[in-house]
Amino acid sequence: MRLLFVALALSMGCSKKAKYIDPDAESKVEGTGFESRDIRAVADEMTKMLLGSPAITGFEGTPRIAVLPIENRTRFLIDQQMLSTLITDAVINGGAGKLGVVNRELLDQIVKERQMKATGQVDTVAPSGRLAGVEFFLEGEMTSLSASTSRAQTDYMVVRFQLTNATTGLVVWSNSWEVKKEGSWGVMYQ
Repeated sequence: MRLLFVALALSMGCSKKAKYIDPDAESKVEGTGFESRDIRAVADEMTKMLLGSPAITGFEGTPRIAVLPIENRTRFLIDQQMLSTLITDAVINGGAGKLGVVNRELLDQIVKERQMKATGQVDTVAPSGRLAGVEFFLEGEMTSLSASTSRAQTDYMVVRFQLTNATTGLVVWSNSWEVKKEGSWGVMYQ
C-alpha cells in the first residue's frame, strides 16, 4: 500500500512540470499588484507616447536621453530596474533613429576606457572624442493606494514618467499609466 502511494505521488509530481506562458497572458496566480503584463503595457504605452511627444518630434536632429531608475513607492516588491530596462529597450528598438539613449550607469567604466585609449594602453581606431551629453532626462515613479476589508483588497496603481530638459530644467513631457485591481483575500498573493 505504501509503495502504491509513493508511486502515485511520484507520477503526480512528474506531471507538474513548469511551462512557458505568454508574459501578457492572465496567470493562475495573480494579485492586485503589478503583473508582468502590466509592466510590459506600461513600457509599450509610455514609449509610444514619448516618441510621439512634441518635445521629441519637434527636436532638430536626434535628441539624446538618459533613462533614470524608476522610483517604486508602492507596497509591492518590484525590481525597479526591470521597468527602466524595458523602457530603454522600447525606446531604442521602437524609436530607431528618433532618440539616442546615453548610458549613465557605465560612466565610470566609460571614463576609464577613454583614459586608457588616450594614454595608448588600448588600441583605438577613431580619435578620442567627447562623451555624449543628453538633452533630456527620463524619470519615473510608481505609486499606489490600497484599501482592504476582511474579505477583499483593492489597489490603485499609477506609473508616471516625465521628460526634463537637461539645459533648462523644464518638464517638457509627462504622462501616467494607471490601473485599479480588486481581489478577494483567498485567491490572491500577499
